[in-house]
Amino acid sequence: MSAVQVSFDDLANQIVAAGGKIGPSELHGFICGLLAAGARPEKSRWQKEIAEFLDLEALPADLTRDSLALAEQSKKDLSSKDFSFQPLLSSGDDLAERGQTLCLWCEGFLHGFGVGKYSGELPPTSSEALKDFADIAQLDAASLENDAEQERELFEVQEYVRMAALNIFVECNPPSTADDSQKPAGPTLH
Repeated sequence: MSAVQVSFDDLANQIVAAGGKIGPSELHGFICGLLAAGARPEKSRWQKEIAEFLDLEALPADLTRDSLALAEQSKKDLSSKDFSFQPLLSSGDDLAERGQTLCLWCEGFLHGFGVGKYSGELPPTSSEALKDFADIAQLDAASLENDAEQERELFEVQEYVRMAALNIFVECNPPSTADDSQKPAGPTLH
């Protein structure tokens, strides 16, 4: 069975058609924050959480399907040992737009992590990363210009966010909940 891939543009169109007030990057960040806090995709709970986050009474069927597919794929990617996880961001040519979607992704992640009510002791590296996400969410990405230096800087921040999200997920989810497969537990190599 192949995984359903949800594109940024398709998700944006579905959210707009439903009357949602949040973009696809912020929604994906929210989903990843919930996952990092320990929540797992369960249709009725996630429909409610996502509808509330998008400020909708109910989710249309296509948005429900793709949101749940995005949650399942994100859980798989965050749990994977191949570091394949990527935040869902705009891939357009405009650097300011891409930067803005990264800021919104971080804002969504923080919201999702809060809604997910992580109850354990937050490791120092995760705590620091969450503070960094809060700082990134406040950046003025509209001032970014399409030049090589700012492109490189945005790439570095995006890569930091990607790796920090992976790290938060791993630190806040024991192997038995991070990867629901029945693999035997073994030592973790760093």
